[in-house]
Amino acid sequence: MKKLMLASALTLASTGVLAQNSNTGCGLGSMVIQDQSSVVMQVLAATTNGISGNQTFGITSGTLGCDKPAKFVSNEHVNTFVASNMDSLATDIANGQGEVIETLAVMMEVEDKAAFAAKLQANFDQIFTAENVSSANVIDNILTVIS
Repeated sequence: MKKLMLASALTLASTGVLAQNSNTGCGLGSMVIQDQSSVVMQVLAATTNGISGNQTFGITSGTLGCDKPAKFVSNEHVNTFVASNMDSLATDIANGQGEVIETLAVMMEVEDKAAFAAKLQANFDQIFTAENVSSANVIDNILTVIS
């Protein structure tokens, strides 16, 4: 019986099941608490990940064992601008022109502003996917459309 348990443990360890636990996500807790073989340790790691925004920091910076999203807009000014101008941005994108879309193009360092505006207008439904869409989703959707 002991040999069977040892063989099972070695098999799990070699496949990476014991080495890394995907239940707790990334962050400080996952980095510090290496042994996450029990529910208590997983809860402790997940709780630590959420404390003081360290998991959010890890995701946005690509540290603490987190991967930075491929479509991440690092310019905080763009994030703030879009959040503050959602209605005007929707109107400008629907019209294919306007001051808000022009400013966004400058902030995102887009060279061909007319093509940018036209592409956004043609894909309005893919950018503003719902009436209550978040500004973060709008930015992600814009990046998907122009990529």
